[in-house]
Formats: sequence, C-alpha cells, structure tokens
Amino acid sequence: MIKARIKNIAAALLISAIILPLISVRMADSNAFEDPVSHIRIGLRWGSAASASANLLNYTGSGYFFGYFDGDREFIRLGETDKTAITMMKDWNMYRYSGAWHDSAPSSGSAICVGCYHLRLEPAYDSAEAVEEAMYDAEGNKYISDSFIAYHNGAWYICAGNYTGLGSAESALSSRGLDGTAMTASSRCVTVVETETGEILFQFDCGEDYSLAVMPKAENGEKALTWFQGYKYYGGFQYTRLDGGDLTVVNFIGMSDYVKGVIPYEMNPSWPVEALKAQAVTARTYAAAHLNAHKKNGFDLCDDVCCQAYRGANSATEVSDRAVEETDGVYLTYDGDYANTFYYSSNGGATEDCQNVFYEDIPYLKGKRDPYEDYVETGYKNWSYTYTASDITNILQAKGYACASIVSVTPTYTASGNIYSIKFTDANGVNWTFSKDRAGSILYSSSYGKYTFSQHFTITDGKGGTDEIFINTSADRISAGNERTLYAINGYGVTDELTGMEGRAVITSAGVTVLSLMNSGQPIYSDKYVVTGSGWGHNVGMSQYGAKAMAELGYGYEDILDFYYTGASIG
Repeated sequence: MIKARIKNIAAALLISAIILPLISVRMADSNAFEDPVSHIRIGLRWGSAASASANLLNYTGSGYFFGYFDGDREFIRLGETDKTAITMMKDWNMYRYSGAWHDSAPSSGSAICVGCYHLRLEPAYDSAEAVEEAMYDAEGNKYISDSFIAYHNGAWYICAGNYTGLGSAESALSSRGLDGTAMTASSRCVTVVETETGEILFQFDCGEDYSLAVMPKAENGEKALTWFQGYKYYGGFQYTRLDGGDLTVVNFIGMSDYVKGVIPYEMNPSWPVEALKAQAVTARTYAAAHLNAHKKNGFDLCDDVCCQAYRGANSATEVSDRAVEETDGVYLTYDGDYANTFYYSSNGGATEDCQNVFYEDIPYLKGKRDPYEDYVETGYKNWSYTYTASDITNILQAKGYACASIVSVTPTYTASGNIYSIKFTDANGVNWTFSKDRAGSILYSSSYGKYTFSQHFTITDGKGGTDEIFINTSADRISAGNERTLYAINGYGVTDELTGMEGRAVITSAGVTVLSLMNSGQPIYSDKYVVTGSGWGHNVGMSQYGAKAMAELGYGYEDILDFYYTGASIG
C-alpha cells in the first residue's frame, strides 16, 4: 500500500534537485571546517552508463520513501511503500526477462511487460495524501486493483493500468467504464515498480526541473543499507532522465558514510590505521574541494578513479571505518579554503610540483625527495620498457599525431627528477612536444604492452652507448662527460664517488635539493630507446605507499599529511 504525507508539490518543489547553487564554505571555528553540505552527490550511473532501469533491494531496513531532494539537499517525503525490492525505470514499454528489465522486447520467449500508456482518472488532486484517500477504502483496499499514485504536470492523479499503445489504452478506458484520459507521460517520467511482478507503485513525471528520489526506510534503530548493482550503499538515491534519456542514478549520502565507501577502494583497509586516517582526511577534503565537479550531470563527484573510487560499504572493515570516525570533521585547509588533496599510489622516490604536472602552482604541493617508499614494497619500484623508433612513431600516430618516422627524442626533467617534457623529432624535422601530465602518458600504450606508470622515469639510448650525465642547479650545469663518474665532498672533507646516479641528489647554496638528471634537454638520436622508471601515479601530493611506510615507522596521520602537504593546515 502506498502511503503519503501531505504536500502541495506545486508550492514545495521550488528548486530543482539537480540544479543547485555553488556551495559556499562555512567555518565551524577558527581551527576546523564543517561538512559543506548535508549530502554529497555521487554519480553511480551516468552518461553512456545511464540505465533504462535501476533496481534497489533492502539489505537492512524494509521499504522505501518516495520524494525529492530540495535545494538544500534535504529529502522531502511524498509517499512510501513496504515493498523491499523495487525498480525505477523510464516510462517506456519495459520488459522483464533474463532477470532484468529492458526497454526492448526479447527476440524469443516470454517476458513480463509494463506498458507506458495509462488511464489517468479524473479529477486531479493537490496532494499525494488526497490521492491516497480517494484510492483506498476504509480497510486499506484499492477501489481499482491496478491503480497507482502519479504526479503529472504539477498535479496529482490516480492512474490505472499499463498498455503498450494508445489504442489499447483507449479501448480499455471505454471497456472499463472509467472517467479519464488514455495517455503517456513526458520523456522525463520515472515509474517505480515492484521488481519481480512489475506492479506499478508510484510514478513521477519530473519535467525538466525535478528528480525522483528514493530513501530506504530504516527500522529498529538501524541505518538503512541498500543493494544496488552488487554494492551496498548508505543514503538515498536520485533518478533523473537528463534530456529524456536513460536514468542517471545518484547516491545522496552524508560525508562520513561517503568516505567510508572510498577508503577500502583507494587504500588497502588492512594497512595501519594512521595511514588510513591520512587517506580519510585527504578523501574527505578532496570531496569538499570538488563539489559540483559534475554539475552538468547533476552530481558532485563520480564513483570512479577520475574523482575517487567509491563502491559503498562492501569492503569496509572495522579499522577502515574507525579511521574515518576518528577523523570526522578533519579537513586540510589552506588560506581559508579546502586544500586540493591530490594523492596516488607511489612516486618512486620524489613528489612533484603541482605546476609541473597539472598546470597550477599550489604552495603546499611542492616536489621533494621522498625517503619513505624505500621501507615498503610498492610493486612498482622498478619498471623498464624498450621502444624502437618505429614503436614510438606508431604510438604517436595511433593517438592522432600525423608524424613521420621519429629520429630523435629529447627528454627534460624537473628538479625532483621526474619527467617534465618529451620532444619527438620526425624525419621531416617537425617537433612534437608533450609536457607535464601529457609527458607522463604519451608513451603509455596498451597495444604495445608498454606503460609509463608514473611521472618518475628517464629515457636513455637503447643501444647501450655512453651518455653524458648532467646535474642542473639554479647556478650552473656540471657535466660528467663520458666518464660517468661524479664525486661529492662531505663536511669532513671526505671524497665519495657517486656511483649509480638514480636517486642521488645535491643541495644548492639556496637549500634546494636537486636530483641528478640524465640527458635533461639533450636530444637522443637512436633507433631504440629505454624508458626506466618507478612508482605508479602522477606524483603530486600524498604517496599512499609512503603513508603506509610512515605509519609503520610510527608516524601519526598528522605527520603524514604535514610531510606530503607541507604548509596546509589540519583542522
């Protein structure tokens, strides 16, 4: 039975659930930030992954409330059902077969069908409660067995039946002796049915401004937890037919529960709790700093690694949840705003200036030598691939660059020893230069099985010749020539030969640490090139393996954050 709460939707639905103002930051006190919103909006299915139908199944709790999220992201309740397995679908002719609902009939065999033509009965009502009162007798039985509550074009109606065509709906209206209209709703309409039977429970024609929301019901003091496509989620769900297409599905969830759904998918939940706490703060801060990143699709962040991996509660552990709870309300801030807390798996020995990868100079994201990854096995400490000149030519062409055969490669490196740019010169003398993050990814090729996993790599002559080694400082350039030997003199006057240049560093008179750089800015003419590197990721911000190592060495999460985001405030 559908139950409804008194609401005049024409007055209540003032602000679109998918068109929200930019969120302003609110200071809780001088040392901490409040969660910026009551619910963060996470896209679960959108764009090419939008779905004709979307199921929900109670894991804890029983049944669902129907309604919408207002402009403050608060759920406004309009109706409810005690059914535990429901499906939201676009109001098309929908067919259930092979265990799912589809928007096309099966090529063979039988299927349950829910048609998109209905009988809309007169009169219209001004609230869902008024519809409910008219639908049921005193014992709670429907006067018309296949009737359901519907909101269309600013008014509430009793609708009945479902038919695959207008003609069959008009015939049914006449034969059943009902007073109303045979109709189908707009391309924005969302219909809710019981998953197995297809019984229509609720219909909401969202129009261009509104979205249907479903909030799982909690019971016995438990938090509701709901299955959606193999994952368990806290919070509510919103369904929008953007441009009249398939359903965009968005999870509306509190910040703490969201971060609990990020941690196990961004960091191994068996790692030390202080590393998990550092990850919790960075994930929470990243989310707060990127509200409305997917504004055109009606949500804040997606559930994939292009934002942050988020898969709900499946893999959460007691320790990972505790890491979130013990840092609730803790954010990294800088100059009165949320910090941009980039992070990645491992850096291979050095972090990098943000402006050398992502084009923006951020004071607390500066490159530095990272000694901590040496204490753990990252799985990507050493990797190397050999490219022929022909390989490079084909890779560039496959990525849309109309180059001739490549004859030389000129790499340049940052002061941290990470790749900054790669210039390829072809047989026609044309240069093709890729800088910053593009330098890190241009040679990545799944077709050739050759991968640049991080920004931390060098390019050398694959023929095994002797290359000059240069150390670049702010003052000069020192060449080691072909002897490939450099020496350092320590504070006691002892001379030490620097063998194995990878990872060696000098400190200038200005206190700037500069790693040794091979062939920086020097063209390499060859038919074979060796790319040698370490680490996995973009090298900006926190190394997750570095955080693990620091935690195992006894550092707290504040120490970890201070090392990787030097200058940002924790509060």
